[in-house]
Amino acid sequence: MWPDGFGPGNRAMGLETVAVVWFVAVVVLWWYLWPRPPEEGLPPELRGTRLVYAERLFRSFGPISITAKVDRVYRNAKGALVLVELKTRTAHRAYRSDVIELSAQRVALMAQTGESVADHAYVLTERPDGLRTGCHRVRLMEPVDLNALVARREKLLAGKTEPQQTCAPGMCQKCAFVRPCDPP
Repeated sequence: MWPDGFGPGNRAMGLETVAVVWFVAVVVLWWYLWPRPPEEGLPPELRGTRLVYAERLFRSFGPISITAKVDRVYRNAKGALVLVELKTRTAHRAYRSDVIELSAQRVALMAQTGESVADHAYVLTERPDGLRTGCHRVRLMEPVDLNALVARREKLLAGKTEPQQTCAPGMCQKCAFVRPCDPP
């Protein structure tokens, strides 16, 4: 008697199981090795490139420490890392705040990895309903300019400097310093 049910009379069932396992293994292997089309919505520079980092935190240490979480980082054909920020919004555009965020990511990524990071990045936008609306290439801030912006923010928070009126009046509505600034 065969306790597992695979005795001489049940050999066909054992061979069926082996065949199914083999078939599943072939399908899984095919799925991972089959060439895929470039990621939909990526700029031409990043099509066919390798995703290096996704949703990862990086830090820079020094006089001004920056901690930033990247959405996506790809390695381009020249070997440089290229940042990609994913945004859900109704407007089909990139904002200055996107540039600041990506510039902080660049500084933190360069500091922690020591690798070359491109001086440009991409903001991929999609509407809240999931429809992709665009890909925007943005030039990143120089690290010295980003450090100056961080230092100014720290002085504002500490009350050591006066806020200035922005050239974008809509921003004043969201500003914590709107009273001291008293825009027109």
